[in-house]
Amino acid sequence: MNATVMTLARYHALKAVKAAVLRNQGHRGLREMQSAELTRLATAHLTAHPEIVVRARKIVRDDPALRRMAERHGSLQ
Repeated sequence: MNATVMTLARYHALKAVKAAVLRNQGHRGLREMQSAELTRLATAHLTAHPEIVVRARKIVRDDPALRRMAERHGSLQ
């Protein structure tokens, strides 16, 4: 998997996890969470929602700057 695509997918997964924590626990819950826990939850979210990777791949293909970056890191397949 391409590093650019996976970085973007992880970004979107982390954003979704943070939004869920804010909805459920508010700002205090987000501040009290360790970074490692957020990363673990984002990885689990990404595993449970492979469509995030598909969406990230499409974003990278459609954006010229991201596409150039991805081509430097390898194939976009």
